[in-house]
Amino acid sequence: MFKTRRVAIIGGSGLMGQWFSKFFMLQGCKVTISSRGYAKCARVASRIGVSAAKSNIDAIKGADLVIISVMMQNFENTVEEISKHLERGQIVIDVTSVKVAPVKIMHRYIKENLVLGTHPMFGPSAEAKGQNFILTPVNGKEKAFALQFSKYLKSKGFNAILMAPSKHDQMIGAVLSLTHFVGFVTGDTWKELRIHKFINTSSTSFRFLKSFVESVVDSSPELYSYLQVGVPGAYSVEKLFVKKSLEWSELTRSKNQKKLERKMSVLRKYVSKL
Repeated sequence: MFKTRRVAIIGGSGLMGQWFSKFFMLQGCKVTISSRGYAKCARVASRIGVSAAKSNIDAIKGADLVIISVMMQNFENTVEEISKHLERGQIVIDVTSVKVAPVKIMHRYIKENLVLGTHPMFGPSAEAKGQNFILTPVNGKEKAFALQFSKYLKSKGFNAILMAPSKHDQMIGAVLSLTHFVGFVTGDTWKELRIHKFINTSSTSFRFLKSFVESVVDSSPELYSYLQVGVPGAYSVEKLFVKKSLEWSELTRSKNQKKLERKMSVLRKYVSKL
């Protein structure tokens, strides 16, 4: 079973960095965080009860596990920086939302230490229980560790899933990029319609959709824009969504109620199997 006593979180002042800080504190670990701005890092560390390091290099000293929780735009520079200062036996994992590129980057710079690409499929307000946590090992040593780590995650209530980085990124285009795309386009449509004028007369289904759109729009533009432009296959999935939207709207325009009913019945059967 995977065990660790000291955890370093690079990018620890971010929302997901804070989530991991609190999680590992609950497991009895000593947690040290670092970030681009020490003042903010120190404030966050004081508030949540962990240690703040003045640099990434200081943060990783003595750690058993190093977690990289930074934006993809800063990922390669961060990996290159710490790679020259890693200690023997330290394990490095990343928690970025794509996997092919960061896994390649870690292997490019980190030769002696074990690395593992991971993606927690949840946001910073989520509880651990029932959440999906994807691990993407690419060789025998990484797979052996991933199996240990997955048992640890399952013991904490996660659903741990192993898959190849390329399969992960293909899945992300359909699962995350499209989901966020729908949220942004829906919100933009409401803005055009000035939907706020009708909020008080909305239906239950509208309120459900409104909650979803709010969760998308309120998230980090830097991260979510990257999930649009940086995920392989995102555009092709969204192009298919636009095509399907036009097909459905054409049935509305032509007032073809019978065909709409048939398509809805087919979808009901498919969705019931999900």
